[in-house]
Amino acid sequence: GLHNMNYKLYQIQLKEAEYNKINEEGHNSVPKHKAKLDMSFTDKVAELASDAFSKGYYTHVSNIEAEGLEGVFEVGNIGPESSIERLGKMHSVSVADVVETPEGVRHVVASIGFKQLA
Repeated sequence: GLHNMNYKLYQIQLKEAEYNKINEEGHNSVPKHKAKLDMSFTDKVAELASDAFSKGYYTHVSNIEAEGLEGVFEVGNIGPESSIERLGKMHSVSVADVVETPEGVRHVVASIGFKQLA
């Protein structure tokens, strides 16, 4: 692109112990997992993401060079890998992930498009 900027990508990640707890006790047993699930089925995704972010459920997983939010989504799914600075484990960009613009404004990936966090 003509004007690539650096975006921060945040994802809700589960540790092995949390996966085990979900398998034993169900989806609602791990609050950050429940928050992520809830975001897939609501029009209040921005409020839920904002709340989850303030509770520390998100991990800064990478920095992505892209042109705009749609560009971040594309790079985070199909590459190029050279545009991604991985800080740890990262899955493909999907619903409930949060992208922070160079100006520090956060947006959550909704089922359609992006919604700005409160």
